[in-house]
Amino acid sequence: MHKSAFLLGVSLFATAAPAWAQEAASDEVGVPEIVVSAQRRTERLQDVPVSVTALGADALKTRNVNDLTQVVQAAPSLQVGADNTFAIRGVGTQAFATTIDSSVATSLDDVNLGRPYLAQGLFNDVQRVEVLNGPQGLLFGKNASAGLLNVVTTRPRLGEWESTTNLELDNRETPGSDAKSWSVIARETVNIPVSENSALRINGTYSYEQPGTTYKGLSGVRNDLDREQYGLRGKYLIELTPSLELYVIGEYSQSHGIAGIYDRTYRSVGEGSVNTDALAATGLTAGDENFTFGGDGGYWRDLTLGGAQAALSWTSPGGVVVSNIAAWKTYTYDAQLDTDFTNLDGASRNWTHSKYDQFSNELRIALPSENRLSGQAGLYYFHSKVDQQSQIAGNNYFSDYALANFFCVGSSAPSYCGTTNSYFLGRDNRYSMTTDSYAAFGQLTYEIVDGLKAFAGGRVTRDEIAIDLVQNEDAYFAPLAVSGTFAQDYGHTNFSWRAGGQYEFTPDAMVYASYGHGYKGPGFNDTAATTDASLLVKGETSETAEIGFKTSWFHRALVFNVSAFHTKFNNYQVQSLDSELQAFIVQNAASVISKGIEASINARPFEGLSLNASATLLDSKFDSFAGAECYPGQPNAECEASASAYSNGSFNAKGYRTPTSARFTSSVQAMYEFQTSGMVHPFLEANWYHRSPINYLINRAPGATVPTLDMIGASAGINLDNGMRFTVFCKNCTSAYNPNFIGLDSGDSISHIATYQQQFGFDSVRTIGATVQFQF
Repeated sequence: MHKSAFLLGVSLFATAAPAWAQEAASDEVGVPEIVVSAQRRTERLQDVPVSVTALGADALKTRNVNDLTQVVQAAPSLQVGADNTFAIRGVGTQAFATTIDSSVATSLDDVNLGRPYLAQGLFNDVQRVEVLNGPQGLLFGKNASAGLLNVVTTRPRLGEWESTTNLELDNRETPGSDAKSWSVIARETVNIPVSENSALRINGTYSYEQPGTTYKGLSGVRNDLDREQYGLRGKYLIELTPSLELYVIGEYSQSHGIAGIYDRTYRSVGEGSVNTDALAATGLTAGDENFTFGGDGGYWRDLTLGGAQAALSWTSPGGVVVSNIAAWKTYTYDAQLDTDFTNLDGASRNWTHSKYDQFSNELRIALPSENRLSGQAGLYYFHSKVDQQSQIAGNNYFSDYALANFFCVGSSAPSYCGTTNSYFLGRDNRYSMTTDSYAAFGQLTYEIVDGLKAFAGGRVTRDEIAIDLVQNEDAYFAPLAVSGTFAQDYGHTNFSWRAGGQYEFTPDAMVYASYGHGYKGPGFNDTAATTDASLLVKGETSETAEIGFKTSWFHRALVFNVSAFHTKFNNYQVQSLDSELQAFIVQNAASVISKGIEASINARPFEGLSLNASATLLDSKFDSFAGAECYPGQPNAECEASASAYSNGSFNAKGYRTPTSARFTSSVQAMYEFQTSGMVHPFLEANWYHRSPINYLINRAPGATVPTLDMIGASAGINLDNGMRFTVFCKNCTSAYNPNFIGLDSGDSISHIATYQQQFGFDSVRTIGATVQFQF
């Protein structure tokens, strides 16, 4: 039904186009050209043989998009999951750990960010965000198996003084509470011409954001529930000679609090749950509209980010560009989360301390794009090190008397206890992991005849990883991992490639087709199931075929693009049952087939009116997955046969849709700016995000399903010729309560009880706000 509706909509759009064409042509009104760097060089979107969704500065501003998680509502192929991880075309990271690469990578100003924490923060001075669909890595630093989020900020402008101030004030719904939450976001950008051939651009941000959830926990512990962020970014550009330029960036920021990241509540509680009495004592009622949680262990999160990078670029008289970009990125992360969300100690201790550093260097040679033979080649090096300590522990709601006398927990344990345990249950670890990646890459495009081009590229990657892990140094009555010390390393060489062609029928119509092999590097488990377990998770590979059409009609009054794709992932990294260890670990246990159609329409039927629509029709399923974890009570013969006292068993998930893969997703936006003769130009804007039902778990447990979602947004305001802008807006105007993630409570699951928890974000409730921009 969704496919038919989509095709009907496209048909109606195309049929209606001639009605606007004559006016559009006579007024010379058209959709502005969209420029992207999807192939690491600036090109028109319509010329790039790649499926990409591009959001420019105006699109981000009109939708009030503040960070990467909110890009989802404008890019149907992108979804967000647990801990704000991403999936593209139904494929994402199925294990959030600092020892595993992300399936969806992030690049910021041409530098690949090796871990998701580096990509967290507010947008400021962003020129565009590109969602590159499908496996990446040939031209963008480190490899990624599912896709890439490419963020490009505005470069310093030579010879221009500029100051732009943006202020935003939000009021957010708090279901279940009479109080409202407030947020304030402030951004400042100053562009300073230092000399005739150099300029400095400084970005500053500050935000204080309260969540839509309500805390009913204890006050005697540290609780940083609201999120506070601030940061500074300086960019300096100098033209050393007419053909040689240096571009330097330095940055520092801090983020504190859990709002928008760890707003978790109970969605439903299974019969016999160990959490039932604790929830009642805390005054909590589980439900799909439950936005209230408790805690006795404290909630806080401190993230400090920093980095520096320098790009030196030289252009020869013949137009050949030689560039080198060196970058260092770092973060320090400290957090404590109460993982039972009640005022009693079930598993109240979940703390992490992590320190990460990465260094990368890329040398690149690019031939002139206007030549019959064009392309790029280069060398890439990446090094990272992460040092981390963490612990999850608690007392399973037992009384102090039972803990001391029956489980030998605490300082008051009787003398007959041979060992005194710190907690009833838990695990801890500390590890150091290093990654070194070396690559040589190249891609050439040759224009065979006018309009017909062939392209081919390859990349040789050598990955070397090593880990030193110490596990369970503390004492637990019921340890969740074995005690031991592990030192392991691994090296692997991969060749990935892509080849295809494109044909330009006219300057406004192009078709392309490509086929390629992608790759995602290896990693490690951060927890060992046995004392002699291998921690290795080998790299995964993919095979992708894609065909697309990019067209412009009626003097660019209408731009219509469509692509079809088929990707098979092999050795997919996923958590599954190891039959020898009899434990669930991350390993290469599955294959996935993701196929579908992506389409976008941009139209300007007459002056002042802009229409943008995009949609993804997706079929993403496991082709093979023996060892998928069953959910409690799953009606499956394999689950019943393999279930035990401590496990729900495993089954083959072949044919199951991958998590967060909606069958149909669409995004539509309309904006009209009144054509006035004065300096004041009013505008109206509306947007609609539609997504068919999704499930957040591999086993598709029924309680982890989110039904069809429709989110409506709108804004109105005025633009002034002097650069000022005033806007009032609402996001999720109808307050469609949509969780960013649903998962099973692990403690109840061990006891074969299905209890579900959910995570909410800032856009999970209605938000009404206003923005003002001053520009000088």
